[in-house]
Amino acid sequence: DPLALFLSFSSVIFAFAFMISSASSKYFEGLLCILVRRPYGIGDMIHISDVQQDTSVDGSQGWIVQNVTLTHTIATWVPTLEQANFSNGSLSTSRIINWARSPHAKFNIVLSFPVSTKYETIEIFKRAVEEYLKIRPREWLALNGFRVKQIFAEKGYMEVVISVQHRDPWQNIGQVLDSKANFVTYCHEVQKKLGMRYIAPTVPIQLIDSRSQDISSLLENQTVEESSSIESKDSEDDQVVPLKDEEMQFQQFRSMARKKYNIRVC
Repeated sequence: DPLALFLSFSSVIFAFAFMISSASSKYFEGLLCILVRRPYGIGDMIHISDVQQDTSVDGSQGWIVQNVTLTHTIATWVPTLEQANFSNGSLSTSRIINWARSPHAKFNIVLSFPVSTKYETIEIFKRAVEEYLKIRPREWLALNGFRVKQIFAEKGYMEVVISVQHRDPWQNIGQVLDSKANFVTYCHEVQKKLGMRYIAPTVPIQLIDSRSQDISSLLENQTVEESSSIESKDSEDDQVVPLKDEEMQFQQFRSMARKKYNIRVC
């Protein structure tokens, strides 16, 4: 009977189509991702994440693409050099950040200043930062921002955000991180020279046991003495004889910026 034969074949075809429908859909999604979207190429460094999650403002850890086919992508995890195999269908629904196509890496550096810091001192610090970036034109592109983010009056400090932009893309992650480390070190040194370093107040240790009151008082006194000695030692190490002329003080920071280790020849 032709009708019975057709019905039997159609039921088998329908079951088979239902079985592979999800896999076929994923395959064609991956195919369109590689042939049409082309989110990466061989040698690119990429970061893969869920589209519902926010990415880090300090940059993301990523993968180096080793090989790309119509069905899968082979990539190496940068921190540990572990290799993984991704299906292109699974990558088609993910957020892919391509470091090679992300020009001029940008990041924010957060510093803590005492709330007692004068406005003039902050301006000198900003000029020292601008001079550091100006001396390295082949390394740094621009100072995009210098602002107070938040003030914690009860804790005695405020957060200052410095937004800087590098000339290299995130693809050159080693160079970018080295430049960032040198810049943060320089900012810390200028901060110490200007007496702007924030030192958190000592929190005393309280022991509840009444039998240990003598030990508690002894430890508390010892902690206060050690803290005061450390603060005095730090102040002796970091204190610089104040200069009467503000321009002379700025020249000192300019000289320090020129002597700081620089990877590139400017």
